[in-house]
Amino acid sequence: MKKKLLFCAFNVFTLLSFAQPIPRQSIEDSVIGWMKVYHFKGVKETKNVDNKLYSAAQLSVCDSFANWMQASYLPKGGLGDVKKAVSEKLGLYNQYTAAWPQCYGAYSKTYFELKYNSSHKLEPETNSNIYWGVFANQVPGDWPIRDICTATQYYFTMPTSETEVYDEINKKILDLTHNENIKPYTTYWVKNTGFGGGAEHVLLCKDNKSPFIKITKGEYLHALEEAIPRLHEAEKKKIYEQNQGNQKSIDYLMKYLDEKNDKRIVCLKNNKEKYKNRLLETAEVFEPQPNIMLEQTPDIFEGNEYQAKKFPVYKIDPAMAELCKKDKPQWIMISWAYYPGNPIEQQQHEAIINNFNFSYVYNFFFDSEKVKGQPYKPLHSPYTKEKEVVADVSLASKKNTNDKNIYFFEDFSSTGIGKKPIGWRTEYGLNGGVVEHPDGLDGNWVLITDNTLTPKQLKNPLPQNFTLSFELVAAQNFAWGAKGLTFQLSKETSPGNAESFLKLKLRPGFDGKDGEATLETKFPSPPGYSNGTKWLVASGFSNDKKNNHITVTIIKNKETLQVYINKSKIIEYEKAIPAAHLFNAMSFSSGNSGENDKFHISNIKITKD
Repeated sequence: MKKKLLFCAFNVFTLLSFAQPIPRQSIEDSVIGWMKVYHFKGVKETKNVDNKLYSAAQLSVCDSFANWMQASYLPKGGLGDVKKAVSEKLGLYNQYTAAWPQCYGAYSKTYFELKYNSSHKLEPETNSNIYWGVFANQVPGDWPIRDICTATQYYFTMPTSETEVYDEINKKILDLTHNENIKPYTTYWVKNTGFGGGAEHVLLCKDNKSPFIKITKGEYLHALEEAIPRLHEAEKKKIYEQNQGNQKSIDYLMKYLDEKNDKRIVCLKNNKEKYKNRLLETAEVFEPQPNIMLEQTPDIFEGNEYQAKKFPVYKIDPAMAELCKKDKPQWIMISWAYYPGNPIEQQQHEAIINNFNFSYVYNFFFDSEKVKGQPYKPLHSPYTKEKEVVADVSLASKKNTNDKNIYFFEDFSSTGIGKKPIGWRTEYGLNGGVVEHPDGLDGNWVLITDNTLTPKQLKNPLPQNFTLSFELVAAQNFAWGAKGLTFQLSKETSPGNAESFLKLKLRPGFDGKDGEATLETKFPSPPGYSNGTKWLVASGFSNDKKNNHITVTIIKNKETLQVYINKSKIIEYEKAIPAAHLFNAMSFSSGNSGENDKFHISNIKITKD
């Protein structure tokens, strides 16, 4: 691919100052590409890391992985780079990984905080990135049980969407078993340590025989029995080293340490007695990273009280770990950062699940006759741009577009059903943000549920005086108490940073009763204008009908602000907004994700007054 294709999307940014950060929203729809397409050719050298010898054949697998990744994914919204890697060198803080098998592969980082350098070339401004890795013999390393890991065995858990994701819609999104490209293989989503979100994992093993084995309660108790004296000796050594020449402190700390150790031994003894007839059961712990401090938890498996969440404890199959020293991988792990809501993560996710040729990779290593003599090809080329289908706009849209008094109009008639609305930005949740034609409603509507929708084609700023209206529909049986829909007009100093705003939150009532409206305003300068929150009645807005439809109207006339639901005025401020104030941003959002907690919007109109 010619170099010019990698940066073709950036002519629009040539006026930006050198070394200035580029606003993320301005590039998230732009295909930026790779820093370099490497076309690795394989290696002839070996490499030593600690006591692991990586053969030339193993290191050449890294080259293949990197090439296959770059052939399958073209970074969008960020600048990509790919690196080759083997198991990290052991140091002070990662000794618990000593038992990891020989692991080698490639990973990419898509940097999304960018700037232009002095040569007017794009480069990362920070290390913030979206990760994707393809590795041979890799172990999910986020959740080690450090205290019982040894130089010969690694123990870990894997908090999946079953325990870490609460709403069923997001669970379905994270579930890869419906994807035909991935269905034949083992998949799971594992939560990130301490950061929220998580990563998808696809495990390619011969005949789907996993290298990760669930251990028994008996083995877990035995591992604790060996760990207690080992860690006791390590803590004693630390006390002596840190308190040299201070026998009084040593005596005090040793007494405390020995008492604590005795309690751990008693707790372990009690658990061995309690579970002596259940030692062959799977070891399931009540937190993803339990430690050696048994004195704080009488029951090792249940905790201080019954815990609904349980996490199986895994180890690596010793036989497969030994085979990892050979040239051929024993398993392949493909993993990438993904949680619904990040546009860059979403486009990378879609590229991987639709383009990356999982079956070729599996066959290449585990059934080679099927692909003998065939080069890797992605299932779909990432360089093929999907054609945007534009539908015929409605008569209403044509009429309003030609009316000089209409500043903005949108009924989503130009977007095909099931597609993201043309000219709009959808972020955060991925459940909504698509155009639908709900039964019983005329025209096209956008689903708003667990997502935020902002117009990219809105001319800025808005008129000084205007009438803004939109139609809103809440689904039947919308849950009482669920989050409402928030409409916001704001004056932003930069994308997402509002120095002043008007927020109108709407939530339907139930059983025919009126709903709720909350008006929050912030206009601090000059002083004397509206700042605060008002709770109002959303008359006629309930959840008992098939489509609970209202029209919301907001009028700004000089300093006066009026809000209507249908034809009923629910509030009027005579001195709400400075007369010369100009809004420059608009959005619709909702945090709902329940089955019935859905809104649809359409027919958004701004008229110059």
